[in-house]
Amino acid sequence: MKVEAKSIDEIKPYENNPRDNDDAVDAVANSIKEFGWQQPIVVDNEGVIIAGHTRLR
Repeated sequence: MKVEAKSIDEIKPYENNPRDNDDAVDAVANSIKEFGWQQPIVVDNEGVIIAGHTRLR
């Protein structure tokens, strides 16, 4: 595993993501504001999100 900073422009949502987390975006944003960033967005070698769609939004 390699951890690196990427531009948001380099990250792409997985088009077949089965989750609809639109209702969770505000709660996640508020949590990040209150507690800070705790977990990275995980992407594959092509920059497609594996975990973290709601954090990206």
